[in-house]
Amino acid sequence: MALRNSHTRRSGSFETEPASEEAEIVQREIEADPTRTQDPSTASVVPSAAMPARAPGSPTVVVARTGKVLATQPESALTPASPIGSLDRADPTEISGWAWDPAFPDVAIEIEILDDDVVVLKVCADQLRSDLVQAGAGSGRHGFFLKNLAGVFPLSRHRVRVRRAADGMDLPGSPAWITRPTLDYRATDFMQQVMLSTVRAAASADDLAEPLSHLLRLLNDLINAQAEIARAPSDLRSMSPVDAAAGLPLTGQTQELVRRLQYAHAPLYFEPSAKPEVTVIIPVHNKFAYTYECLRSIQQALPKRSFEIVIVDDCSSDETLLAALVFAGAVRIARNATNLGFVRSCNAGAALAKGRYLFFLNNDTLVKEGWLDELVETFEQVPNVGIAGSKLLFENGKLQEAGGIIWRLGDGWNWGRERDPAEPAFCFLRDADWVSGAALMIERTVFRELGGFDELYAPGYYEDTDLAFRVRAQGKRVVVQPASQIVHLEGISSGTDTSGPGMKRYQVINHAKFYQRWKDTLITHRFNGQQPELEAERLVRRRAYFIDDSVPTPDQDAGSNAAIEHMRTLMELGYKVTFLPADNISKIDPYTGRLQKLGIECLYHPFCWSVEEVLRKAANSPDLVYLHRYSNASKYATMVRRYFPDCRIVYSVADLHFVRMERQADIEPGAPNMALLAQQRHGEMYAMQSVDCVIVHSPVEATLLRDADASLNVKVVPWTVRPRPALLPFSERSGSAFVGGFGHPPNADAVRHLINDILPLLREQAPDCMTYIVGSKMPDEIMNLQMPGLTPLGFVAVLGDILHKLRCTVVPLRYGAGIKGKVLESFAHGLPCVMSEVASEGLELPDDLAWLVARTPAEFAEKLVRVHEDEAFNQRLSEAGLAYIEQRHGAGVVKQALAAALA
Repeated sequence: MALRNSHTRRSGSFETEPASEEAEIVQREIEADPTRTQDPSTASVVPSAAMPARAPGSPTVVVARTGKVLATQPESALTPASPIGSLDRADPTEISGWAWDPAFPDVAIEIEILDDDVVVLKVCADQLRSDLVQAGAGSGRHGFFLKNLAGVFPLSRHRVRVRRAADGMDLPGSPAWITRPTLDYRATDFMQQVMLSTVRAAASADDLAEPLSHLLRLLNDLINAQAEIARAPSDLRSMSPVDAAAGLPLTGQTQELVRRLQYAHAPLYFEPSAKPEVTVIIPVHNKFAYTYECLRSIQQALPKRSFEIVIVDDCSSDETLLAALVFAGAVRIARNATNLGFVRSCNAGAALAKGRYLFFLNNDTLVKEGWLDELVETFEQVPNVGIAGSKLLFENGKLQEAGGIIWRLGDGWNWGRERDPAEPAFCFLRDADWVSGAALMIERTVFRELGGFDELYAPGYYEDTDLAFRVRAQGKRVVVQPASQIVHLEGISSGTDTSGPGMKRYQVINHAKFYQRWKDTLITHRFNGQQPELEAERLVRRRAYFIDDSVPTPDQDAGSNAAIEHMRTLMELGYKVTFLPADNISKIDPYTGRLQKLGIECLYHPFCWSVEEVLRKAANSPDLVYLHRYSNASKYATMVRRYFPDCRIVYSVADLHFVRMERQADIEPGAPNMALLAQQRHGEMYAMQSVDCVIVHSPVEATLLRDADASLNVKVVPWTVRPRPALLPFSERSGSAFVGGFGHPPNADAVRHLINDILPLLREQAPDCMTYIVGSKMPDEIMNLQMPGLTPLGFVAVLGDILHKLRCTVVPLRYGAGIKGKVLESFAHGLPCVMSEVASEGLELPDDLAWLVARTPAEFAEKLVRVHEDEAFNQRLSEAGLAYIEQRHGAGVVKQALAAALA
């Protein structure tokens, strides 16, 4: 900090101006021009020149040289406690003012200067000011001047306070903001000189890569900040950065790049997230038009999951240089100082990632709806996934690949290339040898533990294949998730000629490196082209067909829940599961899609037309055929035995129809006659005798069947029910509900019984307890029913949406057979369920839950009132129900039981 002359005195560690020189200059100026005034923004504030001649008791008038009256104080106020003064000027170059106590006219007042609330300087107001002399303010030595402030207030904005040290009172005019230009002429001059020097010193284009990279990184940060500040709810920004740049005096290549951006590419903004779940990493080298279309497709198919985009610019020379003018928000642009190639660019992008998951995406891609969400859900829903890749399509809609095959010599195939992407074989999640780095997701921690893409394969090719093999060597799965679909414009980035001088030649070079590393693993693979259907499923050890009437609809019936959970358990036991909807051979979304996303192959027309056709044309004999429900066991058990004499056949009894019919006959006069009952019983028993194992869900059914035919191999296998209790407290929930599809006759009868016999009694005891009727295929006479205390809702897509708002459920079934899924779902949601003896059959309830069984309408009403009104009792039953679900229907229990049935 330079000293102005040898008379400068120090106050603390800061320099103050010499009083005499300043005072003399001001005095000479006033004498030469007595009418002279100063700019109001820097005008000194002085007592009126008439102040020494004031009459006793008259007010003291404090004015500026501009003539403006700033303060008026009575004479009585001029005491040691009432000094006067002012902060005249506070800007980046100077802080100045004055302070004077009329009671002690020759005493200098100590001043404190604060940056907000922190004292940074202290100075005495003891410098001579001629204006104070003229005004008769003591000796006139009551001013303070501070200059050279850059080191004390270095930021662009500071809130400065100036106060008297003795009592902490701010001077008039304090606090004040000091605002300095973020880029004043000195800063811009310096930056310009540095850049010009760099350009003059450059001997090659590479010499300018690093400074250009640095400037573009700063440009990206500035544009994102500007967009965030200027963005209004209805408008992204008042003026796009491209248009702003077009108005500058640009020349040459820069002018051309800006012109292209301005006329061809509208700005794209992506909402940022403080904690993105996914970091999308897009390595690029030129081809800006493809990068732009890639990001535009992302904007048109925005995922539900939070994400950020990191574009790694590998020394582009086209519009990519100014990509920060077009992409803003959740987009960060990192430019390599030198050309690193694909592998190192991907690793550089991963080093900057914030997301839990990394998604490597080529810039020559166009994403489709669900592209990101489906991959994240795969990691959440499918066990032990290490890498998940998308199904890639050609621009013409044909399949490019659904994962890949690596043959014994390390050469690869894109599985399904040029085939119809709707074929069932390419539409379900499956394990693959590798998935393309054009669309590959991996957890960030796993990627970093493995050291990222191995730079042995730099600049590119085989790095994704090697990563897949390393992930699998850790015991994790590499899967392709066809629910995530991406159009890949193949060959745009690197061409297709492996024999030329371009990037594609590294496919041949790195093939040899890959083979040398993994040849001991590859020994178990087939040679190129040998039985590709089997090679695509090399990890499949056991196969199972699962046959049901139609695609399971778990939101509509309990039998569908049981079917899906048993299919999931079969996969956990090592089976590849193929599902056949026997009645209609139809693809019914979203239900078919949900099975495929779990890894279940679903067959449907027009790719097949019947169960018999599938069995007859099967390329591989199944190890297991699982027949769900009597309708399928009666039709296909013998057919399966004919085509696959050595496979194991199990029949899962979702419902013993003859038992239900017998009970219905007791309730409804005229329901089925004895001949029909006998025929049904004979048919069901014959189907059971045709299979290797009969699966039931309750011990009651197992005992009944063993008593009927001791030769039957009957196993009790529950289905997995996952606990998901309500988060709302008891006080914020209310009401009860019956849940059941009306396509099942016992449910329709139970609702009539509830409405006619139970609800009238319940309304008398608890008129505020609303009862809801929930179920698919609800008849109009119930849907349109209007009566106090009853609300028919019909089909509810997400059952938890209603159950989590209730206090209990009610299941007054009068006939039926098998375990009742509606009771299990109630317990799983943390709700006590008041039920009939029929509804509780086979559950083997512990004593506290057995209390919930009611036998008469009066008992139903009484127990519903108690569980609805007694919070402590309700909570105790809720905890007991959740414990029951965990002990009797946990995944481990079901897996063990099903394994025994299949042994």
